[in-house]
Amino acid sequence: MNLSQELVNGVAKLFPDAIFYKKTTEKVVALTIDDAPCYQDYGDYGTKAILKAIAKHNQKYSHLEPATATFFVISSHLCPDTEIISEIMTQGHEIGNHGVIDETHAWLTPQQFEQQLKEAHEKLLELTGKNEIRWYRPGRGFYNQKMLKAIAHLTSDEHYDLQLVLASMVPFDTFDMTNQPWLTAMYTKQMVFPGAILVFHANSTKIAQNTAIALEIILEDLRKRDYRIVTVSQLLDQD
Repeated sequence: MNLSQELVNGVAKLFPDAIFYKKTTEKVVALTIDDAPCYQDYGDYGTKAILKAIAKHNQKYSHLEPATATFFVISSHLCPDTEIISEIMTQGHEIGNHGVIDETHAWLTPQQFEQQLKEAHEKLLELTGKNEIRWYRPGRGFYNQKMLKAIAHLTSDEHYDLQLVLASMVPFDTFDMTNQPWLTAMYTKQMVFPGAILVFHANSTKIAQNTAIALEIILEDLRKRDYRIVTVSQLLDQD
């Protein structure tokens, strides 16, 4: 167990209601993208850059299992008549719930949180053709017991099947000073271990484009280290 895995394991014990990683010896990681599509990106250019980077990588390694990702979507970022959700899914990726607004969900009242979680969920179900939305990631990565109760209530009353997923790394790619592709790639390399859940961002077109550049480096490094790159569902469902 490397240092990053030991640190994540310690944090996970303090917050047992969230998923930070999967215990496994297999070389596999889950790739996740938060906030895509980008805010006010009316052509979805940032998200398309990320999709293109992953597709380019998969084309290079067409003889291997393709890299896939879970996109945690903020529903208010979706442009009218956008087809980006369909594009994401057509390329083999998965959709997760990241709420309605890019904010700290833990600061909402229980009623506000449940209302927003349901609003985002129903919108994503509509756009995915009623495909199951299994994963929820709280804004800013913070959650509380009232949020967990709301998720449980929606699961029992509305037949949701949501689980709260965080990640095995603290991202720095949302800050101007640290949002540099080379830095993101270098940092990620130190945080990789079997079963890790990696997170990157796309909350603006600039950040998304930098994420796309970083992913070209990161995915190449993971392949050279014989890692499989999968969705959250693929990681957590495997034996």
